[in-house]
Amino acid sequence: MTPTLSGQSRYDAIVIGGGVNGLTCAALLGKAGIRTLLVEQRDEVGGCAAESEIAPGFRAPTLAHATGPVRRDVVEHLQLYLHGLTFLDTAIEVSSLSPDGRALTLWNDPRKTAEGLAAWSTKDAQAWPAFHQSLGRLGGLIGFLFQSAPPSIDTPHARDLFSLMHTLSAFRGLPKADQWRLLRWGPMAVADLVSESVETELLRATLAADGIFGAMLGPWSAGSGLQMLLAAANRSLAWPGGQVVAGGPVAFARALRGAAERHGVEIRTGSAVARIDVTDDCACGVTLASGEQIAARAVVSGVDPKRTFLTLCEADHLPPEFSWRISHYRSRGTLAKVNFALSALPSFTGATREMLAGRIRLAPDLDYLERAFDHAKYGRYSSHPWIEFTIPSLDNPSLASDGAHVLSAYAQFAPYQLRDTSWDAEREPLGDIVTATLDQYSPGFSSSVVGRQVLTPLDLERGWGLTGGQIFHGELSLDQFFTMRPLLGFGDHRTPIRGLFLCSSGAHPGTGLTGGSGANAAAVVARELA
Repeated sequence: MTPTLSGQSRYDAIVIGGGVNGLTCAALLGKAGIRTLLVEQRDEVGGCAAESEIAPGFRAPTLAHATGPVRRDVVEHLQLYLHGLTFLDTAIEVSSLSPDGRALTLWNDPRKTAEGLAAWSTKDAQAWPAFHQSLGRLGGLIGFLFQSAPPSIDTPHARDLFSLMHTLSAFRGLPKADQWRLLRWGPMAVADLVSESVETELLRATLAADGIFGAMLGPWSAGSGLQMLLAAANRSLAWPGGQVVAGGPVAFARALRGAAERHGVEIRTGSAVARIDVTDDCACGVTLASGEQIAARAVVSGVDPKRTFLTLCEADHLPPEFSWRISHYRSRGTLAKVNFALSALPSFTGATREMLAGRIRLAPDLDYLERAFDHAKYGRYSSHPWIEFTIPSLDNPSLASDGAHVLSAYAQFAPYQLRDTSWDAEREPLGDIVTATLDQYSPGFSSSVVGRQVLTPLDLERGWGLTGGQIFHGELSLDQFFTMRPLLGFGDHRTPIRGLFLCSSGAHPGTGLTGGSGANAAAVVARELA
């Protein structure tokens, strides 16, 4: 018998999915005094912020090797520093290596970046401080929109109007040139955006990578400029003491779990949800794969929108037009992850130890990025992928034995749907290509590999429930952003089913492992249950 809403429900809210956003939402609901249960299908919470053994004696961040970065309001509201969360004092934002053996570094200090760029281009060295400042101002404005749910299209609340007025005032306070940049840069191709500001090809590619990361977009795709602005918005909201979590993303997830349990949240792992139960057009609980039914006043989904509505909800409970629209919500994964167990620290020409402990990108120019994308357009993975890697064992030696290391690499483009073959057949060949690419920048790299783990978009769907292998739970594009994430009219975390809410990255702002989507959803749910 399907459970119904009643005062005898053991829980006020059930959160489905123990990823970063699900944990954030559950912890904030618990802090608000709402009796909350979090259910996670895997044996450990964390979702994409996972860590696992990739070879005997070697552990690595399984999926994400960096957070979004972590939002400072999430850290402060949940006092995550009381649960072991600390940040590394890093001076480097990202570095890139050139095939000729030179390295380019973007420092957190724009003056230091400009000094380094002088060796590449006097013009870029002079232009960098102003470009960095403009990008920061625009990121700050967009970041303000990230901190609360978008307004309801049909029935905007007074708080929504106040928020929009504040944003408009901030927009009018921008220099006139930045106002025009904001209006132009979002719809632009990121290649055109960066080419207007800098001339060094390696620098252009380093910046443009933010606009295509995890997306089915190339640098000359219209709208890729938006994703670069969203990355700047994330940085504007970061915890001020640093952007890199000590211990990696898994440490963020563990701190969130600690905060959730401190606020009374019950966490059940190994508990897959088979169905969201609905009575009288209102969500009233969940049914687990085991057959157990659990009642609650509200259900909050931390899994992606397609999985939520097309798998967990029965079609009879959704308006036909909504079901049609959500079936066309774009969730095309393009990112693969390759983790390496290494017998020794590899030497990358031009890279210092400080660079290797941070994020390093391998993409010499915009044409290289576009050619990598060309393969994906025709259902093939890139024969020369662009790569971002880090060696987390430099800051966390416990990941490997003495003298050994692990390397974590993102590789793009690797489309979810392959033409004339399957990922089960192409998994290891892709790993070979990534290994060969790293060998070009670090001669002898392959000889130090003692173990390797290759995760394709299909593996992300199978193992972590990411529909289409899309790491952001849906593409970040102009028509799937803000009030339109996931669909126009449902950007405020509510859904067509009363009592069912979204808190995953498929809801606003949807920009990865920041905790932002979970925090915004918690505020909406708390008001509904008050």
